[in-house]
Amino acid sequence: MEKGCGVSKDGATIIDSDRVSQLVCAECQKVLDVSHLPSFSEINCPECNTRQIVPAKFGSFLLVAKLGSGGMGVIYHAMDKELGRHVALKVMKKSLGENQEFVQSFKHEAQAAAALNHRNVVQIYSFGQFRGQPYIVMELVSGGRLDEMIAGGKQMEETRALAIHIEVAEGLRAASGLGLIHSDIKPANILFGQDGEAKVVDFGLASFVGQQQQSGQIWGTPYYIAPEKARGKKVDFRSDIYSLGATLFHVLAGKPPFDGPTPTDVVLARLHNPVPSLHDVRPGMHPETVALVTRMLAVDPSMRYPVQDPDISDQA
Repeated sequence: MEKGCGVSKDGATIIDSDRVSQLVCAECQKVLDVSHLPSFSEINCPECNTRQIVPAKFGSFLLVAKLGSGGMGVIYHAMDKELGRHVALKVMKKSLGENQEFVQSFKHEAQAAAALNHRNVVQIYSFGQFRGQPYIVMELVSGGRLDEMIAGGKQMEETRALAIHIEVAEGLRAASGLGLIHSDIKPANILFGQDGEAKVVDFGLASFVGQQQQSGQIWGTPYYIAPEKARGKKVDFRSDIYSLGATLFHVLAGKPPFDGPTPTDVVLARLHNPVPSLHDVRPGMHPETVALVTRMLAVDPSMRYPVQDPDISDQA
């Protein structure tokens, strides 16, 4: 049995899970003895030489592969054995599970987010706990992430970038209609479905944002955080509009609108400096696009687009 919670030497969060003793080859169906191998080891089938990964068992789920990790937990490609479907499983650190107030708030937020069924939002299926570790079960989205598309300072073609952000805006508008605020829109939280449609992920973490704000901490990615949130003031859907604008700026310019050596420096640059012009960074942009992004990045939330404003597509 593989157990342990905390952080490994390489900084990756470790969750409490069980090893599996047998693995059925995905190609030839031969049963392999993997009891001697740690979870997520790679093995070649001795019968057909197909390479595959040894899964881990987490309650009623088989963890097939790690998709990512962060300060709050780990997300896995998993198989739901009860329903026989592939899902994304986000497992939170056990230390968060020890905070009952967080667990109840997180569960409530996950339930609210699960009611949001929109093609541009990653669907949340369920919430649970296993050995004190809260988790959420989500739709598995396999078309890549926006941050991967712009890695290394790549600039996306203008029409494609606008189309992606219009889809994200549609998802955010649907969420706003249910009273949900995302609070951490950024390239890494914009995924793509099988048909290339943009999907926003991580609505279920909004409750943790509120707890962090109440404790005096600022939670969010500094490149995209709204000024009012950085100041510890109340946030609403207009804060998501700001973060979406900062994301669009990054996608078009190849870099975020504000930068600095530390997260604090990034936030201070936003609070004390005007929005840089996309036209200066990338000449040839349509004036309507430049004006759109500038308005989304306004310091004063009332100067940004209201939720019932005409579609962003009308501005592009």
